Amino acid sequence: MADLLILPGRGEGPRYADIENPSEVVTWIEAPQGPAPAGAIPYRFLASLGDVSRPSPFLYTVELDVAEEDLPAVFEWYEKEHLPMLTACPGCLGGTRYQRLDGGRPNLLAAYRFSRPDANRTPEWEAARSTEWTLRMRALFRDSRRHLRRLLAQG
Repeated sequence: MADLLILPGRGEGPRYADIENPSEVVTWIEAPQGPAPAGAIPYRFLASLGDVSRPSPFLYTVELDVAEEDLPAVFEWYEKEHLPMLTACPGCLGGTRYQRLDGGRPNLLAAYRFSRPDANRTPEWEAARSTEWTLRMRALFRDSRRHLRRLLAQG
């Protein structure tokens, strides 16, 4: 069973609009009950740090596609360095990591809850994205997508 469903469009749960493309709206369904709505993308929980207990004003998502054989190295990096550094940055309330369950791509998702839209542009955030370990890990990403979303409704 999924720990998170991302449903394009409207659904029961917090709705977020992409800052760059406001017509792109997703519903963020954590701990879903019952069958998944048609079109929902299922994820399983991997780890979290900080306050991820409620919707935040902004949600920054990073989707990565990583080969199966490289997942252990990426998981170690996220656990030991990347997630702790990013969630300690000003404006970042917390972060959660997920793995996609339906075999689709990208296969990993990191979701950071922000109190302000520029939290990923601070010197601390840039430093966390520029460590030697991070630069080595980027070579393992086959694809990446980043979206900054604004909370529309709590659901």
